[in-house]
Amino acid sequence: MHTTLLENYSPLDQFEVRDLLSLDAPLLGNTHFSITNIGLYLTIGACIAFFFKALATNYNRVVSNN
Repeated sequence: MHTTLLENYSPLDQFEVRDLLSLDAPLLGNTHFSITNIGLYLTIGACIAFFFKALATNYNRVVSNN
């Protein structure tokens, strides 16, 4: 019987929060700053939402009807 890699992992592994960039600093005790995959997704989503808001905002300009 052949085993595949998919049999070894749980379906919940796709929701695991992973550190993408971390900084362990001895500032203010034992501080751990990290950028996770969830933080990256939220930042990308916020940038896209800001882009669409800026695109849709007219800033009270009048568009001619030529």
